[in-house]
Amino acid sequence: MSEFVPVAKVDEIPKDARKRVEVHGEKISIFNIEDTYYAIRDTCPHKKTAPLIRGTLDGIGIKCPNHGYRFDLKTGDCNIDPALKTRTFPVKVEGEDICVQVG
Repeated sequence: MSEFVPVAKVDEIPKDARKRVEVHGEKISIFNIEDTYYAIRDTCPHKKTAPLIRGTLDGIGIKCPNHGYRFDLKTGDCNIDPALKTRTFPVKVEGEDICVQVG
């Protein structure tokens, strides 16, 4: 069953900031872009070693720090290989809590 889990406070991830969290064994990177929060699986599916948290933001995409693959933070789509799509997670803010839907 999917549930929204509080993972951070809004003041922990101010505008243009990011944070890595772990929920139920899943490493997730959360990005605040123009006061909208996005959550994506933290590991690049290309080589499964690069943490996307260290990547370069490109609009609402994140570029892998190792090989430059870009992943859309809304959809998880990869710009180079559609088979490398990664998981994204719904995010909502409840009061001061940033919550990510997992499960």
